[in-house]
Amino acid sequence: MTTPCSTPMLRLLWAVGATLLLSGCQTLTVPPVTDGGFCARAQAAIVGAVPLAQTEVFNDFTAFTKSKPAVRPLQTRQFVRFQQGDPQRPTLISCKMKTADHIISEYGAGQAGEDRGCRYVNELTLRAVEASLPRTARRRVVFDEDIVTTDGPVWLAPYAYARVDASGVLHLQAKAMKNDWLDPRIANSPPQFRGTRYCHFIAPEHLRRVLQGAETDLSAW
Repeated sequence: MTTPCSTPMLRLLWAVGATLLLSGCQTLTVPPVTDGGFCARAQAAIVGAVPLAQTEVFNDFTAFTKSKPAVRPLQTRQFVRFQQGDPQRPTLISCKMKTADHIISEYGAGQAGEDRGCRYVNELTLRAVEASLPRTARRRVVFDEDIVTTDGPVWLAPYAYARVDASGVLHLQAKAMKNDWLDPRIANSPPQFRGTRYCHFIAPEHLRRVLQGAETDLSAW
């Protein structure tokens, strides 16, 4: 006889999962990881982009800072920060993406939707991480409003992406840069500086360690 614990389950996860693991009567997923497609998925999630994005991953930070996303073909740029340079311990994922209005202007109506903010991607990451953890390892998490700027150097400056308040509640905060394609204030700017949607996200591995209590270093990068 099939028990509720062993009934197969299908889940649509933010970070593409593989097999399902069983822990008692709780179904656990394989822990999500930082991969080369993270920013492409973030592009689809944050503005509901219909065109599939490709991602160029940068290992050199200076080269990343000089890069720009592209709208046709839709291309994002990705850079990952690692704790103490350890490639097994990613902490933050920086994504350079395109705004919804630029995608619609290029591909047509219905090819992008409402902008949900960078913090929405952090929320999806939390859901995927929690799905890989027993309920006893979960804790209350608050997503603070995004820090939003229109200026590249401000976006690149270090900031506190996570903190624990006096009540022990974990706060996560994304940092964004947003310059809409159709913003009249930048209508005369070079096209590569328009339609830019940048975000810093917490890496799933880092968030998982924080939730498990194995990581206490939440300092700005």
